[in-house]
Amino acid sequence: LLRFLRLYCEPTRLVLVLNTSPAEEEYFIDQLKTDNVAYLPRRVTNEIASSSRYEVYTQGGVIFATSRILVVDFLTDRIPADLITGILVYKAHRIIESCQEAFILRLYRQKNKQGFVKAFTDNALAFNTGFCHVERVMRNLFVRKLYLWPRFHAVVHSFLERHKPEVVEIHITVTPAMRAIQSSILDILNACLKELKQCNPALEVEDLSLENAIGTAFEKTIRHYLDPLWHQLGSKTKSLVQDLKILRTLLQYLTQYDCVTFLHLLESLKVSEKAFGQNSGWLFLDSSTSMFLNARSRVYRLSEDNASKKKKGSEKTEVKEAREQKRQLVLESSPKWEALGEVLKEIEKENANSEALGGPGRVLVCASDDRTCAQLKEYITLGAEAYLTRLYNRTFGSDKNASAPGPKNQREAKAHDKNGREPPAKRAKPEPSKPKSRKKKAELTLTQMLNRKEQENIKVEEEEEKEEEEEEEEEEE
Repeated sequence: LLRFLRLYCEPTRLVLVLNTSPAEEEYFIDQLKTDNVAYLPRRVTNEIASSSRYEVYTQGGVIFATSRILVVDFLTDRIPADLITGILVYKAHRIIESCQEAFILRLYRQKNKQGFVKAFTDNALAFNTGFCHVERVMRNLFVRKLYLWPRFHAVVHSFLERHKPEVVEIHITVTPAMRAIQSSILDILNACLKELKQCNPALEVEDLSLENAIGTAFEKTIRHYLDPLWHQLGSKTKSLVQDLKILRTLLQYLTQYDCVTFLHLLESLKVSEKAFGQNSGWLFLDSSTSMFLNARSRVYRLSEDNASKKKKGSEKTEVKEAREQKRQLVLESSPKWEALGEVLKEIEKENANSEALGGPGRVLVCASDDRTCAQLKEYITLGAEAYLTRLYNRTFGSDKNASAPGPKNQREAKAHDKNGREPPAKRAKPEPSKPKSRKKKAELTLTQMLNRKEQENIKVEEEEEKEEEEEEEEEEE
């Protein structure tokens, strides 16, 4: 891809690059800068106004643009489709029918029949899954020719021979506790696979072997067989598939992370009521019990209670000693960390007399994910013991070091006798009887009061009418 970018970095051509991340775009631009390319690629992001994007496109060159912006510009004719020289697609194995990149290529091919489309990928294993995966991807890309460049190709082999790296492999021996946990997980995996075969006899026996279960492509093979029939499977089969995924995660965490993180994952699986109720029963196996015991032995061990020995002292010191005797931290360090520390010390010794070469230089440590990088950084700066102690206090400190609740104040503490029993409660004195109060007359309700007022008003009106009649009679007389 870098060679094609170098070829099309000219203002007379307009080439779009799809499916690249910002970090990859920076890498390509930096490489072109080192090659002294005059017209460098540009980026089209949401910071550029929609009215000024047409001018950016008409200036030519190589343009990195997001899929959302290109979809809008193609639909609104903001991009001159007839002036596009071609489109370069990176990570072509991710192009499917429902993605935005496939829609952009369809719009481009409808408006421009002469421009080229070139796609690149370095993940050949991604085309192994599914039916006719390569053919479907080529149809979405509107590409007719396929070129394969394996490592044993003459051109590729000659290039790799010129830049052959020096590789030193270090074989690490795991601790006995890790080996016991690993064997327990493999036993549980084997039991789950046997039960899965019994529930689904139609599955191929060769693919559901223990050797394949350890590999990375095991989940894809299970999906390939079970996805078409997933709505017809029972709850037991679905729970077995989920348990296989959890066990594979445990197997990965055992060698990739520290002992505290692994124990925290195990305890969360056992404590969680939802996972405990949905699992297929592997938590009740003997191998599961052995796995939990060995995982705890890597972090702490329980000390023997010396009940016969009684020490004099205050209650506070006794509580502290009881807390210390509950668990003694072991905090087993990862074998990978020790190997990394030895390698870093060797590099430091070799670069001790490197002032003539311009300084000791830098060491690049590569890891599989961000969490591992963060752990390695803490290990290098703090050390294994300090980092694991802090991690243990952060994850288990609030739960494990909790002591039994004691008396609230000094009065309650004095009230307890030597055997720890509370004194009998005092009888409450009977309260003196109060003189009976006379019953009050029942008060009138609101309706009764209204009725009484109405009756009084009626009487007043009748009296007034009588007086008026008498006055009229007197006037007539």
